[in-house]
Amino acid sequence: MLTFVLLITGMSIFGQDSLPAIKATSEKVDIRVGNEYFVKRGWALDPNKKPDVFSIGSKWVYEEKKVTFTTNIDSISFNVKPGNKYNFIIILNDTISCYTQIKTLSNPVFLKKSILIPLLIGIILLLFLLYLYRQKINTIKLLYLGYSSAILFWIITIVSGFIHGNYNHFKNVISDLGALETKSEIFTSASLILLSVLCILFSIGFYRASRAFKISIIPAILSFSMPVSIFWAAIFPLGNEFHSLTGPLPFLIILGSLLSYLLWKKSQEFSELRLLSIISFFVMLLILLRFIKPFGYQYEGLIQRFFYLGWTIWTLFTSYYFIKRLQIQ
Repeated sequence: MLTFVLLITGMSIFGQDSLPAIKATSEKVDIRVGNEYFVKRGWALDPNKKPDVFSIGSKWVYEEKKVTFTTNIDSISFNVKPGNKYNFIIILNDTISCYTQIKTLSNPVFLKKSILIPLLIGIILLLFLLYLYRQKINTIKLLYLGYSSAILFWIITIVSGFIHGNYNHFKNVISDLGALETKSEIFTSASLILLSVLCILFSIGFYRASRAFKISIIPAILSFSMPVSIFWAAIFPLGNEFHSLTGPLPFLIILGSLLSYLLWKKSQEFSELRLLSIISFFVMLLILLRFIKPFGYQYEGLIQRFFYLGWTIWTLFTSYYFIKRLQIQ
C-alpha cells in the first residue's frame, strides 16, 4: 500500500511522460555545479525516494549556474536559478525509474542589493555618529545595553523557534532558525542585525570602562567578536557558503572571559567579577562536548546553548559591576 501511494505521489509530482530522462547502468552518479564537482561518483541513486532531492544553497547559486548529472553512460544539464525546482528521471538498467529533483535555495534576504546597501550605509552612519559624539555618549548607558543584548538574544531564540514551527531547542542549533527558506529566516536575520548593533554598543562601553578603571582592555576588545559573529550570521545564514567562516569567533569570547580572570587579578574591586568570569568561561567551554557522543550528535542545540549561557553570565555581570563602579565615582 505504501509503495502504491509513493508511486502515485511521484507520478503526480513529476508527470513521467513529460519529464526529461537519462539512462544509467550504475547507481553511482557525478554531479557538477558550474565548473566544480559537488560529488564525483558519490551520489547514489535511490528509486524509493520520490523524488530524491539534490539541494543547492546560495553557495553556488547567485544568478544562474549550470548543474550537470552524469551517469556512467549518459548526462543531463540544467541552467538553474535561485528558488526553483528542476525535475527529471534517471532510468536505471532500463527498468527502474529514479525520480530526481534539483532544488535551489533562494539567496539570503539581506544579500539583496536593495536591502544590503541601505543597511551598510545605515551602520556606517551609526558608527560615524558614535565617533563624532563620543565625548557626549554616557558609558553607563552603553553598558546597560549589555542587559538588553543578553535578554534580547533569548527572546529571539524562543520567538524564532515558535515561528520556525519544527524546531527542537535541544537538538537544533541556533543557525537553523535563520536557515534559508525557513519560516523564521526573515525574523531571525532582522532580529540578529538589531542584536549585533546592541552588542557592539555594549562592547564600546566595555572598552571605555576598562580604560577608565585602568585595567586590561584585551577582554573588551575580544568581546567585539560577538557582534561581528551575530551580524555575519544574519547576512550569511545557514545554507550560504560563507556562513561558517566566522565559526572560530566564539572562541575569542571564551578566551575573553578567561583573560578577565587572569588579567584583572590586581584589581581587588573586581574580584567578584573575576570569579563570575571564570565561571562563565567553564560554562562556555562545555561547547566542546559537541565532539563527544551522544551530546554533539543528538543534542547539539543544548551544547550550543551552554556557550550562550556562559556569554550571558559574562555580559550581564560585566555590565552590572562596571555600572556599579562608575556610579560610585
